[in-house]
Amino acid sequence: KPVFNEPLNQDAVPVLDLEHKASVMNDRTPQRGPAKFAWLETTVKNPLKWTAETPNLYTLTLSLVNNKNQTIETLTCKVGFRSVEIKNGQFLINGKPVRFRGVNRHEHDPETGRTISKERMIQDIKLMKQANINAVRTSHYPNNTLWYELCDQYGLYVMDEADIEEHGLRGQLASDPQWYAAFLDRAVRMAERDKNFPSIVCWSMGNESGYGPNFAAISAWLKDFDPTRPVHYEGAQGAPADPMTVDIISRFYPRVQQDYLNPNIPGGEDKERAENARWERLLSIAQNPVDNRPVLTSEYAHSMGNAIGNLQEYWDEIYSNPRMLGGFIWDWVDQGFIINEKLKIKNEKLKDVKANKPIIAYGGDFGDKPNLKAFCFNGVVFCDRTLTPKYYEVKKVYQPVLVESGNMNPEITTIRITNRNHFVNLNEEYTARWFLIENGDTIQSGVLSDLNIPAGETKEISLPVRNIKYPEYKTDYWLRVNFYLKENKLWSNAGYECAFEQLKMNVPEGKPLLNRTQMPRISIQKENNKITISGQKFETVFDLNIGTISSLKYNGKEMIVSPLVFQGFRAPVDNDKGFGNWLAKDWQNSGLDSLKQTVDSCYVLEENPVSIKIKAVTRNQAKEGYILHSTVWTINGDGAIKVDNTFNPQGNLPELPRLGVVMSLNKDLEQIKWYGHGPYENYIDRKTSCPVGIYQSTVTEQYVPYPRPQETGNKENVRWLQLTDQFNNGISIICDSGNMSASALHFTVNDLYKATHAYQLNPREETILSLDAAMLGLGNSSCGPGVLKKYAIEKRPHHLNFTIKPVYK
Repeated sequence: KPVFNEPLNQDAVPVLDLEHKASVMNDRTPQRGPAKFAWLETTVKNPLKWTAETPNLYTLTLSLVNNKNQTIETLTCKVGFRSVEIKNGQFLINGKPVRFRGVNRHEHDPETGRTISKERMIQDIKLMKQANINAVRTSHYPNNTLWYELCDQYGLYVMDEADIEEHGLRGQLASDPQWYAAFLDRAVRMAERDKNFPSIVCWSMGNESGYGPNFAAISAWLKDFDPTRPVHYEGAQGAPADPMTVDIISRFYPRVQQDYLNPNIPGGEDKERAENARWERLLSIAQNPVDNRPVLTSEYAHSMGNAIGNLQEYWDEIYSNPRMLGGFIWDWVDQGFIINEKLKIKNEKLKDVKANKPIIAYGGDFGDKPNLKAFCFNGVVFCDRTLTPKYYEVKKVYQPVLVESGNMNPEITTIRITNRNHFVNLNEEYTARWFLIENGDTIQSGVLSDLNIPAGETKEISLPVRNIKYPEYKTDYWLRVNFYLKENKLWSNAGYECAFEQLKMNVPEGKPLLNRTQMPRISIQKENNKITISGQKFETVFDLNIGTISSLKYNGKEMIVSPLVFQGFRAPVDNDKGFGNWLAKDWQNSGLDSLKQTVDSCYVLEENPVSIKIKAVTRNQAKEGYILHSTVWTINGDGAIKVDNTFNPQGNLPELPRLGVVMSLNKDLEQIKWYGHGPYENYIDRKTSCPVGIYQSTVTEQYVPYPRPQETGNKENVRWLQLTDQFNNGISIICDSGNMSASALHFTVNDLYKATHAYQLNPREETILSLDAAMLGLGNSSCGPGVLKKYAIEKRPHHLNFTIKPVYK
């Protein structure tokens, strides 16, 4: 028995029950029926409720006071008032349905490993909140309790997960009675320790450990111990319905309803046996009337390397069905280590690397065996919390405001705004502005004053967009709407942009701008299969032997380091190396990574005093197929070079990584400006976060330093781009066809392809300019379904037409 120096206040006697009185035991732990959940009770009338959007906390003080009214001991904790329940297939917080815009989180620091400082935790939670993330799964173990305190304070829903994992043994232990105590012990300790955190809204019994009686025992214990929280476990699956020991239907890496690229891997043409068929379709589960529980993807959108394709499609489906609870992206942060003086390394190759070059180490770099190499780089952010283009895609897709087109005509412009917050009115959280943008420049703007839209509701709003003069030449008009944080929060200051949308205006684009000035004359000289064309401030050499221009001078300065040639390969992203290494292996086995180029034909089509037209056809040979690249060059007297490309895949080729051209440019052309999607790297299935606009940067800044190098820097739907020197002289590329993707880097495809670590890359002085008619989407295949078929490259002729022009100051 405890020994107290002072006599106890009689109010404490029944609480402590040191005498084990039958009356007290019958009240709290009766001989029949369940134990009493709360030993101390009181009524709190209409408290401020806790949610991730409104993390209202109270301080609970428990004091032990003696008969002399002297305090012997005091304990305090934060308390949040909130309810959690499941009704009609929906997960309810305080009676309102919510969706988890979540990430999985490992406890990881690039220098201290599993020891995470409070400062690092706050950094993580602020970045999550700023990315519109509202939920975290503690994969796959209970976290440091400080993390839960911060989630209470800042506002994040938490799925607390027991440290049960038997991945290598599949489900062998889940049904072994010798292991029931170990299984149950881990769940009991988790719930007992963490039961008072309001941010924890769900218990998860573990991860990838099969299913059996040991999990049924955990579920029964949790439900009796804590009837206020649902129970989750992805491994609890069955037919026709999952076991009733879980309250949520959960799946890993599901597919959306659309068709996927079906590579020639085990299963062949049988789609139901092929790779992508192993992943279920989440919406189909939610639509199945055999069950009425919420449906969740506890891991999806595997964020390994240059990844997170088709995230928008996932969330279009999640919002389409009330049973769809949301999902947790795998995962938050790369589990890499920054090598420095604090962290020694056993790999001899890395010891001699210069200290001024950061090294991000991964599996095998420490002499560790076995290892999975870079499979720990699955983060939305890099290991040092540097933000990635993936982060901004998550932020955009997760944003709690939906803006849709209404009437998009000037003077009668309307938009529909849906508040996807669960508890707060838009006018409580945000201020908003609209911008009318013409060819990348804002020509009108204003404030959205009518933001009185309660949670979950939609409202149509009129905007005072003035009439515009319809353009005579080709012009883009966009409406952009931005939502800014109204007041300071713990996680960001007022004015932070939380959401945006860009909508196409209904304005005729006009006709292409025609150059009506008289074309200057050109001079043509032919010698040794080379044609030199010179004119006003330019000179170019066309080499008939290689079927392309080998020199281009504007104002006497050479623009080209290596000539424009076909490019049909990309440095594989991690998703290209997915299960079975299917895409990257196919590309290598078929010879797509080492195409042999020959010139089938090259001749002058037309020649006159102001221009020359040359046609070249090259054959880019793989092992069992080839890609014909047909180019018509039109070189004009003003220095403009029109390049019309046709790419025609033939024979037995694998799925194509890209179809385009590449050339190297003068090292002085470091400044880049473009009109297209930006400002971050983007791909056909990851560009939701990148609105169309005019962007400026440097070629150096286009490279994204993925710890294991891979394809990077792409921009979609580029209308034009300029590469210039410090004096604003250089070249421009104007797209004349329907689509052009582009990237400008100081690395070639092979540079990125051959390197295993980012520190091995040495930037070239020249600029490597890639222009593509098509670039394969990213997908999720490093662990999950691959690329959607609509984002693949069809084996048919593709066209890429553009004009090269000089840029002068």
